[in-house]
Amino acid sequence: MLTKKIIPTLLWTAIAGSLLLTGCAQKQTPAAQSQQVQQAQLIPVESFFNEQDVSNLTASSDGQWLAFSKEYQGAKNIYLMPAGAKLDAAFAITTSKEPISSFRWSSDTNDIFFLKDTGGNENTQVYKLSLDMSLLKPVAEVTALTNNNEVQYYLLSQPKDHPESLILMANHDNPEQLDIYRLDIDSGKLTNIFANTYGFSQIEINKQGEPVLGTSSNPDNTSDLFANLNGKWTSLIKTKFGESINILNFDAENNQAYISADIDGRDKQELLRLDMTDGKITTVHKDPDNESDVSEVLFNDKGEPLAVSYYGGRLRTYPLNNTFAQHWAKINDHFTQDVEITITDRNEKTGQWQLHVASDVDMGSDYRYTADTGEVSLLLQQEAIIAPELLSKRQSISYQSRDGITIQAYLTLPKGQSSNLPTIILPHGGPWARDYWTLSSGYFNPIAQLLANRGYAVLQPNFRASTGFGKRFLNAGNKNWGTGSMQHDLTDGANYLVSQGIADKQRLGIMGASYGGYAALAGAAFTPDLYQAVISYVGPSSLITLLESFPPHFRPYLGQFYSAVGDPEIATDRVDMLARSPINFVDNIKAPLMLVQGANDPRVTQIESDNIARVMYQHQLPVEYILAKDEGHGFRKRDNKLAYILAMEQFFAKHLGGRVDEQVTPTLATHLDTLRVDVSRL
Repeated sequence: MLTKKIIPTLLWTAIAGSLLLTGCAQKQTPAAQSQQVQQAQLIPVESFFNEQDVSNLTASSDGQWLAFSKEYQGAKNIYLMPAGAKLDAAFAITTSKEPISSFRWSSDTNDIFFLKDTGGNENTQVYKLSLDMSLLKPVAEVTALTNNNEVQYYLLSQPKDHPESLILMANHDNPEQLDIYRLDIDSGKLTNIFANTYGFSQIEINKQGEPVLGTSSNPDNTSDLFANLNGKWTSLIKTKFGESINILNFDAENNQAYISADIDGRDKQELLRLDMTDGKITTVHKDPDNESDVSEVLFNDKGEPLAVSYYGGRLRTYPLNNTFAQHWAKINDHFTQDVEITITDRNEKTGQWQLHVASDVDMGSDYRYTADTGEVSLLLQQEAIIAPELLSKRQSISYQSRDGITIQAYLTLPKGQSSNLPTIILPHGGPWARDYWTLSSGYFNPIAQLLANRGYAVLQPNFRASTGFGKRFLNAGNKNWGTGSMQHDLTDGANYLVSQGIADKQRLGIMGASYGGYAALAGAAFTPDLYQAVISYVGPSSLITLLESFPPHFRPYLGQFYSAVGDPEIATDRVDMLARSPINFVDNIKAPLMLVQGANDPRVTQIESDNIARVMYQHQLPVEYILAKDEGHGFRKRDNKLAYILAMEQFFAKHLGGRVDEQVTPTLATHLDTLRVDVSRL
């Protein structure tokens, strides 16, 4: 299993990690089609966020049970079913009113560990779910393993040699420092085993539960890879400015680590092997097309890499040994549709692999591959509430920026329409993130489908500073927020669609969340004649207050922010940040604005939306404000999410002329009214 960087950035929609995907790289311009008079069937808002959708399907260690995430009364909960049963045999084993953010099976029992916060405040606590499997329908007992709601706990691992414990990362003892703890599962005792004075943002834990590798995020936007050699932490690699290292796997027997990195003159991250004894670095694999960073690597139980993948517009996968290549060919031969395949689990003892198969118009189903026989069998099929043929194809396209840089993007068009369309530019959050192709790979992908169904063209550009396209492309976003190349890439994308006859330049809108919300505000303030409607969802209006309001435990990891945005304590940086803060340029704004905010957001605090709403009102400019008091950095509860989508649909229809669903559930409309803020009273 891959070890991910765990320190949060502005990215609020975490792309689900996957071990291996496949797909053909595509670069194309949108196909010209004649405008169709007949419009597609109007699909209800609720259908795009099906409460029956299943995600995170995982098997127990003995393979007898399957657990997955699904909504229970409007919040994500954990469901259980016997392996081999149909979906209607599943039942909820948690009934939390707060969404459960993630879970994992115990490695040696049928216990489940899960994380949950309160009201979106991100102070996740760790819980144990004990299952009595002697009953026909197992009964679950929930135990809170941590109980400090002022602290955020990350679950790193359950050590192979000490499964009676969990390894956590938390700012339990020092609010400004994320230390490593051992949690005794039975007693709940928490022991600090590593004081993280190095500021590690990523840590590798060995099978004994000891930290052995770590990467620091330094204030000057460099990184160090440290190894615990004979009880002493030693820096083996120090990057240059803007370079990155990701720890992928640690092979204790051979004393070597596998990393992906763009060091030593590399632009794209390559799969590298690091000899811990002498520090020698060997390239294992790099993108043959020189298009993308390493996306994912699959390892066997010995810690050896089996396959590596790269993601441009679509994912390309390269097996690293003949045995895996043969298995992979059998799996791909089984599926004739245009899909991406994810290996979500690979059990070498049983020889069974778990696959998730999805596309741009299908949330996906789960399959089992048996290595001994080469058989692919259906594990769990979801019944789509929207027939895939009613949804729009999601095209990977590319266009040229004003300075000649190629920008990859995803374009979703209304079915049967391709010219003179109202159009939404939809920048992703992060900004150190990116958009992907499959319907389930991002929160806004279903929303793009909803907007296309309402008659809009939707463009999701992977603008400069997006991850996955090399360090030069990523670092080109430094000091280019708001008025520089990052924003120009969005503007150029809008103008490209106009030049192709796809977009109606009089009906352009922009919407985004987190960094995308900032980009939407920047679009309104710095290109006021371009957009006719703007929605900022948990978007910062001031770069100064954004950095000054980060929680204390974010502070050791802000080197990249200082490089990309600026340090408000440096006078010249502060002047530049003021010049890139939309709140200081409200006088320029012409387009109607909608703000969407969670009151408990620890990353982009409520002050960001309150302030610009207040100033917009004082300038007698049109502004709507949606505020959920029980949410954080993005809406996770079903009623809040659907209310926001309803408000979005009505707002864009009013100002850009798209279709709107008139058959709205009365309770949903009533709930939306409770979220509306009277900006005159701010």
